[in-house]
Amino acid sequence: MILRRMEIANFLSIKGKLPVEFDRKVSVLLGSNDHGKSNILTALQHLNDETPITEDEVNWDAEGDASLSYSFELTSDEKKRWKDIVEKLSKDVQERASKVVDTADSLHGDESNPTPAPVSESPASVAIKKAAPAAKDRLLPEKLPLVLMNPAVATMVLVKAGVTTLLQLEGVAVSELPVEMESFISDYKPRVELFKAMTGNLQDSATAADIGTDEYEFLQGVFFYAGLDPTDCAKVFTRTDKTIRELQNASKTLDNNLRQLWGQGTDLHFHLSHKGNEKVNAIEFLADDPSIQSQVARMSKRSSGVTQFFTVSMILNARRNKFLANSYIYLFDEPGVYLHPQGQRDLLQVFEKLADENQIVYATHSLFLLNQNFPERHRLVFKDKDGTKIDHKPYQQNWKRATDALGVYLSSNILFSNKVLLVEGDSDPIYIYELFRQLNNAKELDVDLNLLGVMSFYNYQNLRFLLQVFKKETSDTSVVVLVDGDASGKATAQQVNELCRKLGVQTIKLTDGRSIEDYCLFEEQFLAAVAMAIRNACVVEEKATPAGLDDLIKKSWESHIAGKGRPEKKDKAEKGEDGKETKKEKVTTGKWFKDVTRELINDEASKVVLARDYVELCRETKELQPKKERMKEALVLCRDLAAKLEIPGVRAETKVENPPSKTS
Repeated sequence: MILRRMEIANFLSIKGKLPVEFDRKVSVLLGSNDHGKSNILTALQHLNDETPITEDEVNWDAEGDASLSYSFELTSDEKKRWKDIVEKLSKDVQERASKVVDTADSLHGDESNPTPAPVSESPASVAIKKAAPAAKDRLLPEKLPLVLMNPAVATMVLVKAGVTTLLQLEGVAVSELPVEMESFISDYKPRVELFKAMTGNLQDSATAADIGTDEYEFLQGVFFYAGLDPTDCAKVFTRTDKTIRELQNASKTLDNNLRQLWGQGTDLHFHLSHKGNEKVNAIEFLADDPSIQSQVARMSKRSSGVTQFFTVSMILNARRNKFLANSYIYLFDEPGVYLHPQGQRDLLQVFEKLADENQIVYATHSLFLLNQNFPERHRLVFKDKDGTKIDHKPYQQNWKRATDALGVYLSSNILFSNKVLLVEGDSDPIYIYELFRQLNNAKELDVDLNLLGVMSFYNYQNLRFLLQVFKKETSDTSVVVLVDGDASGKATAQQVNELCRKLGVQTIKLTDGRSIEDYCLFEEQFLAAVAMAIRNACVVEEKATPAGLDDLIKKSWESHIAGKGRPEKKDKAEKGEDGKETKKEKVTTGKWFKDVTRELINDEASKVVLARDYVELCRETKELQPKKERMKEALVLCRDLAAKLEIPGVRAETKVENPPSKTS
C-alpha cells in the first residue's frame, strides 16, 4: 500500500482541512521552525493502530472533531488479493442465501409444525443468525457498505475520526470487518516510524543497562545484525568462557551481514568484544581496517558520509526488528541538523536507497536537504492567521517561495560543492539544472544534481577571481568553465585559457552560434515563456502589451530558426566599414530574445524571468516530447559536463538491506 494523500482536519496547528500529497518514494516538508512540519509527521504516526488521537491534539480553535484520512494506492498484488477476498466473501453470502431458501422451503412444507416464524423476522434472517460466526462483533459481508464489496478496488482510504477512535474503512471500524479484510489491512498497511534528529555520531560500546534504551538504537541495530536480541541478552555482557565464544560466533554473523550491507568497504571486518574487566560488563563494536596498522578502527571516526550511512541503517534495522511489518513509512524530523552541508548531501543518497522498498518523509529547514534532482517531491509548510498551510509546488520561480521561507538563497549551495560549473549568464544555472533534471527523468542520463554547484561569472575579471577561489592548493574541487558559442564566449575562453591550464581547469564552449537557450528541449514551452517574460516587463514598466504578441513572437522565431537552418545564410559574408568581407556571426537564441524584446517593447525583458517561466511551464506540463535533434545536442553537452566534473549518479553506491518480512 502506497500512501498518496493525507487529509488532516482540526489537528494541532491545522484548523479546518489540510490535504498533503506524498511522493511514491521521498517527500520533503520544507519550512521555518514552528510552522507545522512536525505536526504533519505526528499526524502520519497516527496511522499506527496503537496511536489514537488525544484530546490535547485537537486544534483549540476548531469547531469540529479532529480527523485524519489516509489514501493508499494498492499494488497489483494487493488488488489481486483484495479481489480474491471479496469474491470469496460474496460466494459465502450466496451459499448462506441458498441455505436460507432451503430452510424456508422445508419449514413451509412441514404441516406438523404449528408454530410459524415471527412476523417481524423472515426465515432468511433467522437462518443467517444461526450461521453467524462466533465473533459477534464482526459484520457479515451482506451488512457491509456496497463499496467494500467491490472486487476492483484500486485505492483504499483509512480514517481516524475523533478522539480515541479506532481506524476505519468506509465508516466501519477495521476490527469489525470480516477477518479476511482485517487481515488484509493488517498485512499491507505500512507501519510508521519516526526518527528524531540524528547527529551522525556512532556509539562504540554499551553496557547491559545501556543497550535496551532508546539512546542506543544504533548498537541495537548492530546486535540484531549479529543475531543477538538486545532486549534479552544481559548474560552475554558478563565476560566468561562461554560468552567469549558466543561473541566470537556473533561477530562472524555480524561481519558477514555488514560486509554485504557496506558495499564501499569490502576490506573492512567487523566484530564485537568484551570491554574492560568483569565489573564493567560492556561490549564494544570495532572494525579492522587493513589500511590502519597501529590500532583497531572505530566507525565513529570515519567520514560524515560513512557515519551517517551507518547511523541510519543500524537504527532502521533495530526499529524493523522491534516492530515487524511488511512495509514502512520512515519519518525523519530535521535529520541533518547537526551535519556539515556535505554530510547532508550524503544523507540524501541514503534516503534515495532506502526508498526503494519504503516511503520516506522528512521535515527540514535546511537548504542542503532540498533535492535538486526531484523538485516535485517538495512541499512548503507555512503558517498564516488560520493555521498551517501547504504549497505543493514550492519549486516554482526557481524555488523563490521556498528560499524566502527558509531565509537563504539557492546560490549558497555552491559554497559547499566540490563539483563547480562556472557559466556566463545569470540565467544559465537555471537552465543547466533543469536540463539535467529533464534528461534524468527521461532515463537518458544519471547525474546527481545535489553534488553540482553552478555559478555565473558575468565577465572575465569575475571569472579569474572565482577560478583562484575554487582552485586553491588545498582544494580538491573540480571546476569546469562553460562559455557560449558566440564572439563573447570565444573571447572569454581565449583570455582565461592560460590560467585554466595552470589550475587544471577544463573549458567547454557551446557549439558555434549557440547559447544555453538553444539547448532547451521544449520549444513550445520556451516560446510561451518568452511571451510571459515580455508581458511581465510590460507590467513592470507600465507599458501596453503589444497586440497579437504570441503571433509576433512565433513569426520572429520562425525567421530566427530559418536563418540558423540554412547553410548558405550561415556562411554569408558581409562587408565591414573598411570594405573587407567578414563572416556574419550566427545569432544565438539568447541574443534573439534580446532583439525581439527590443523590437516589440523597445526594452530588454529579463533573461532570468524567461528562464524561471520556462522551467515552471516545463514542470507543469505532462508527457513532454522533445525533438530528437534537441535531445541529441543536450545529451552531448550534459554528458561532457558530467564526465569532466566526475559527477556520480543519483543512486547511492552503498547498500541497505531490505526489511524483514512480517510473515517470515
